[in-house]
Amino acid sequence: MVANHNIDVLPMAAIGLILVILMVIMAPMVTTHAETEVEVPAAHTEEREVEEDIAVTLTRDGHLFLNDIEISPTQLVDGLKSELARDPYKLTIIRGDKEVLHADVLEILAACRKAGALRMACATRQDTSRVY
Repeated sequence: MVANHNIDVLPMAAIGLILVILMVIMAPMVTTHAETEVEVPAAHTEEREVEEDIAVTLTRDGHLFLNDIEISPTQLVDGLKSELARDPYKLTIIRGDKEVLHADVLEILAACRKAGALRMACATRQDTSRVY
């Protein structure tokens, strides 16, 4: 009697593939700060890779949020400093409603710079109405 010591790897590969597919689907849902409703301006943009970032959101009624937690404008610099203390190269995304004043967004950018942010970007949504 000869013993067969082969291991069947097909079920293990199938489970691995299912886990990869689940991670690809779930990663964008988990890593974005989109709980605060804000209508960002439309622009001709490219989708970026999803990474852990800091979101500063200004709503049309003037409420300010840091990573979906409401804060006062005086707390913004200290909140950003604590977020950036771990990684100063973390991307800081300013999500301003298209109805807010440009001066308010510039104040947020200045606060980000004061807090030590090295990478900043303004959020937009992709404009699909125009063809380039």
